[in-house]
Amino acid sequence: MRKVTEDALLALLRALEDRVAGITDTALTARDGLVITSDTADIDPDNLAALAAASLGLAQRMSAQVDKGTLREVTTRSSGGIVVVYPVSTSALLVVVGDSGLDVARLHRESRPTVEAIEVLLKRGQSGIGGAGMAAS
Repeated sequence: MRKVTEDALLALLRALEDRVAGITDTALTARDGLVITSDTADIDPDNLAALAAASLGLAQRMSAQVDKGTLREVTTRSSGGIVVVYPVSTSALLVVVGDSGLDVARLHRESRPTVEAIEVLLKRGQSGIGGAGMAAS
């Protein structure tokens, strides 16, 4: 992926962090669990990417099993915060980690335009996502 595209993707992640108080970490990953780019502090982005891909896979199976339509996001709530995984087209995932004060409704509102912008950049950057050539920040 071109460096310009990687920088633009990271800028979108950081802009989402700026718009939604309580976001502590973000990552953009391929559906196969590889990191495309990330803005994480104390979280290993490789582990985050792999777990996000696995959680999305399980959630897609659950969604299909209960026949409630297309999966929009996967939300994991814990005592100290939240992790939300948003599908980005058919090739990538937006992963957002937040503290216990995260406004989830605002996150969902603000994430939609971010996901759409990421889709555009990924289409411009390369035809396939994942595998060799993907760099993490």
